[in-house]
Amino acid sequence: MPYTRPDLSEILANEQTLNTNLTLAQTRLRAILDEEEIGYTQGEGVIPLIRKLPVPVPTTVEWNCYESWLTYSGPQTSRRSTDAYPVVRDQHGTYIPDVPVTVRRKPISGGLWSNYGTYVSSHDRIDLHPDANKGGYIYEVYVTANPSISAQLTLPQYWFNYDSRDEDFGVDYSMDAILDTANPLISVNVKSIDTTYLSYGTNYFYVTANAAGELLLAIPLKNAPTIVGANSNTNVYIGYDVTRGNTAYSNGALGVGGGMVGNGSRNSMGIFLNSSDYDFRETYENAFYFDPSDVGFTVSGQSRECVVIIPGGSSGAYTYYENADGSISEYAGYWYASQLGSRYGPCLVIYKNKATANERIKITVKYIKASCP
Repeated sequence: MPYTRPDLSEILANEQTLNTNLTLAQTRLRAILDEEEIGYTQGEGVIPLIRKLPVPVPTTVEWNCYESWLTYSGPQTSRRSTDAYPVVRDQHGTYIPDVPVTVRRKPISGGLWSNYGTYVSSHDRIDLHPDANKGGYIYEVYVTANPSISAQLTLPQYWFNYDSRDEDFGVDYSMDAILDTANPLISVNVKSIDTTYLSYGTNYFYVTANAAGELLLAIPLKNAPTIVGANSNTNVYIGYDVTRGNTAYSNGALGVGGGMVGNGSRNSMGIFLNSSDYDFRETYENAFYFDPSDVGFTVSGQSRECVVIIPGGSSGAYTYYENADGSISEYAGYWYASQLGSRYGPCLVIYKNKATANERIKITVKYIKASCP
């Protein structure tokens, strides 16, 4: 076999490249060890330095999950599952893949933990499914080898929800699917309602005023669970984020809320206001007869969740208006099922006391949901 003389210049170039890479690797390894305050000697090569590197230790675990409300059954059913991904991180906040984790859950209302399953972090998708427990669950994920490393996810379940799209089945159950904007029960000084953006899964739409003056609109909810004559545990919830503005009510204010509205005069409506001096107003019949008040729902410059709670009952009930934690509560008007017309039900309410002609008003709704027996 003939002998081929090696190219010494190529060997030298490869040797220089190798030395450069080794020197760079030493520099980077030393930087890591310096940050970890781990000692070494200048004479140690790459392999000894690698052996000194700290082993990643699972330190925290977190949920990566779209926290939607889940629904169980019935014509109002929207999202039947949601996906959760546990992420385990080391002492530096860097995620560690393929760590065995365990998931358990217990009812939000109280009770014992039950095992939900075992998975591998950053690898397995965990499907959370609703069941007949309308109150929902607290889901806890923990590192199987060290249960003290854990995180919790509170996931309510309701039988009626239009806060999201049902991606699993390709069906749009956004709020556009239940706001019956074509058949408002009360419409005063309303030129048009534009729900184009709702159909794309957003949570806002536009109302245009016809002329200068007061605007009042009550939009009924489609497919809402029975309220009139229903069990008193049946509740419809409409949530808004409201910020107190800088303009006094006398100079113009926007009100968003809800209530029970029908053919007769015994409507029960209330609205949260964005004015600087008042944040709530109520009515008993078809107009806002009572003066606005400052209940404490809103705070200047801060977005606060305000909730309309429309309950059922054999002969009617108060519609309540609360902040997110229920520490502030007000009611508007008492309605009687025996005195109501056939077109009567829970409605989303919009009010503006000093609209301008052709003014386009943006209405943002945080959620619409319900709990049914």
